[in-house]
Amino acid sequence: MVFPNERSSLMKVEEIMLLFPDFLEITDENLRFKAIQATALAMESGGWTFETAEQAPVTLNWPDCRCNLIEHVRTVTRVCLSTYEQLAPFYKDNGVPFDRDTVACGALLHDIGKWTEFCLKDGKPVHSETSDLLRHPLSGAILADRAGLPVKIVHLIATHSFEGERSYKTAESDFVRSIDEFVFHCTVYGLQKK
Repeated sequence: MVFPNERSSLMKVEEIMLLFPDFLEITDENLRFKAIQATALAMESGGWTFETAEQAPVTLNWPDCRCNLIEHVRTVTRVCLSTYEQLAPFYKDNGVPFDRDTVACGALLHDIGKWTEFCLKDGKPVHSETSDLLRHPLSGAILADRAGLPVKIVHLIATHSFEGERSYKTAESDFVRSIDEFVFHCTVYGLQKK
C-alpha cells in the first residue's frame, strides 16, 4: 500500500465531494475534512482516479453484480441515516450513546479499504497484489488512522466485516455493520457466487 503525500490527497476534495455528496451529512467540519482526506488517500493508494472511480467494484465474488463501490457506499449511508432517524430514540431511551456523525462518517468510510483491495489491470477491476494480506477492513482502518480520524471510526471500519465477529462493538459500529450486510445481501440476492 502506497501512501501519497498529504498535499496530493487534499487536492481531490472537490472530486471526492462530487463522488460522495453525502459527506455533507457529517456536521462536524473537522471530522468531515478528515473523512474526505481518508477517502482521497485510499483512492490514491489504490491507483483510482476521479475518472476511474465508478469502475471500482463492491465485490468480484459475484461476477454479475452491477453495483459499484460508490453506489454501495452511498446506499449504505442513506439507509443508515434514514434508519438512524427512526431508531435513535430507542438508543436514547436505553441510555446508550448513539452519535449521528459517527454513523454518517462510519457508513461513508466503512469500505475505504476496498480502494486498495481492488485495482485496475488492463482496464478491468481485479484484486490488488496485497488484497490477500490486507483485506479491506484492515487496510481501511490503517488509512483512517493515518488521516487522523477518531479511534471510534477506525474501530468501526476494522470491525464492519467478519473480522469483527468476535470484537467489541459500539452501538454505531454494530448499526453500520448490520445495515452494510443487509444492503450487500440485497445487492447480490439471486446472483451466483463465483
